[in-house]
Amino acid sequence: MIRKSTVCVITSSRADYSHLYPLMTKLKESEKIILKTVVTGMHLLKEYGETYKLIQKDKFKIDARINSRQKDTKKSSILNGVSNQIGQYDKLIKLRPDVVVVLGDRYDIYSFALICHIYRIPIIHLHGGETTSGAIDDQIRDSISLFSNLHFVAHKLFSEKLIKLGINKKDIFNYGTLALEHINSIRKMSKQNILAKMNLREFSEYILVCVHPETTSINTKPIITHILDALEEFKDYAIIFTGVNSDTNASFIKKSILRFSKKHNRCKYVESAGRDLYINLLRNASVIVGNSSSGIIEAPYLKTPTVNVGKRQNGRPMASSIFSVDADKEAIKKSIKKVIMRKSVIKYNDVFYKVGKTSEKMVKKIEEQFYK
Repeated sequence: MIRKSTVCVITSSRADYSHLYPLMTKLKESEKIILKTVVTGMHLLKEYGETYKLIQKDKFKIDARINSRQKDTKKSSILNGVSNQIGQYDKLIKLRPDVVVVLGDRYDIYSFALICHIYRIPIIHLHGGETTSGAIDDQIRDSISLFSNLHFVAHKLFSEKLIKLGINKKDIFNYGTLALEHINSIRKMSKQNILAKMNLREFSEYILVCVHPETTSINTKPIITHILDALEEFKDYAIIFTGVNSDTNASFIKKSILRFSKKHNRCKYVESAGRDLYINLLRNASVIVGNSSSGIIEAPYLKTPTVNVGKRQNGRPMASSIFSVDADKEAIKKSIKKVIMRKSVIKYNDVFYKVGKTSEKMVKKIEEQFYK
């Protein structure tokens, strides 16, 4: 008798879950696969919104919770969190996965790649081969790729990098990014509804701000200071901030944003918007400012211009609607003004988009490789 294959998806944050959602949906529908879900990282931390509840809301069963118990964003706490995850390796092993799916580059995903490597559990890695030289994620991502057996990349350039790392090109498949697949299925909200939901009805336009630490820099604190100083200039615009990743110096960024928001009634801080609301926030924004990957991948597809600040995203291919600047108040201010004034003539060429049913192709390949 041919048995179904157990595919275990591991998710650590609202960001990777937003990407993984369409794949998890298709895996759940497959007649050849049993989907198991492991939740870890920021999902289980109260200060980051306990976003595991979004997974439950989407009617996915959470088969294991592996809490890092990370107390703050100090380097020692991050390492303790990784140690705590590895110490709970048995929760993953008990699920008896035939293959594990991980996405990206975070330290709270690396733990599981190491566990799987030691236990000889095959790994499927999504979004490998990318470069973000302003974050420690770069080396972590490459390490996960080297542990992995099957690779779903989002651009041909990323395939080329994996091959240079010594990965067999027969194990690499460019089906595009899942990040863009689910966008068209999300119900659109108007800008007026967004502003009303945020209690910012008196404004007609808003700037979306998404800032994370530059974890390869000695001091990443100035980036948020320069962004906030630049935003003082745009008094006719509401400003909507989204939550910060649990990286080193994240607490400084969050505290700075909350202080700024308290001073200005045109600001709103959203710890975790969720998949549908975040896409609508991005779709309707006059511009997204900061250093989030969503400004590089999703924003051009949604025809929202990006002011990409600092080095965090250095190395990724950039669309013509992305304006990269140093972490400098005047440079940021000048770039935002330029984008707002020229928004109607900005050209959008989405370098990540690949036509095709990304999740469907991924599931078909997983069935081919791992269905017993």
